[in-house]
Amino acid sequence: MFKGLKQTVVNGLVATKPPPVEQETDTEFLAHKAKLEDLQQQLTTTSQQAEALVKAQDDLRETTDHLGMTMIKLAKFEREHTTCSSQRSRADDIRSFANSILKFSRLQRKLNSEIVKHLGSIHEYLEMMISVNHAFTDRSNALHHVQSLSADLFSLHTRAGRLESVSSRDMGHEWANYQKVEGLKETIRSMEAVKIDALKEYENIKEKNMIEIKRFDKERRRDFVEMLKGVAINQISYSDHFADMWAKVAEDTEVYANRGN
Repeated sequence: MFKGLKQTVVNGLVATKPPPVEQETDTEFLAHKAKLEDLQQQLTTTSQQAEALVKAQDDLRETTDHLGMTMIKLAKFEREHTTCSSQRSRADDIRSFANSILKFSRLQRKLNSEIVKHLGSIHEYLEMMISVNHAFTDRSNALHHVQSLSADLFSLHTRAGRLESVSSRDMGHEWANYQKVEGLKETIRSMEAVKIDALKEYENIKEKNMIEIKRFDKERRRDFVEMLKGVAINQISYSDHFADMWAKVAEDTEVYANRGN
């Protein structure tokens, strides 16, 4: 009796020893995941700053447009109430200055549209992060499925081991226990096949993840470089144009500056 009890305890200890649990051990993936999570935060902040920049530029355009229209009205008033040639000349200069301001406003509108187009890459990649997070969730779910199957298999093995221990001591119910054990073994075999398929699916997801992450990083670097180049080129081009325009205005109104001096 004590010999049988000893064997039951041994079997129970063996059966109840939990198997090693599958964990995410891919350090390269975990490093990429952490960087992409940080990227999402950076994209969110940058997107907000880009929107603030565009709004500020648009506010400038609206202000200069309003100023230009106001000066057009002033020039019209001056011309309608002129009493000498100097007043007519001043009214013409005011109108010319107003037209330059309106031209600046129109060019600013074009520049803003170009900036919006280039900075749109930030919003596009921020939207892409939704798909990236879905891919990470799929990978996590696949791993969780494997872990659940491992836990279920451990439970089944434990039950089978206990039934086999009972059968060795209870000869009266040996046949019934034998049938239960065989049924559990069949269930275990089926579940082990399912776990093999789940592991294959998990490995496939891991492989696809790394391919997509590397492609995403490569395309992101390329697109962000093009975005920055586009913004810089537009700013330089329009700034040069603005400088030439204001230089012409300064030349036309130089006489007023000399009078002030």
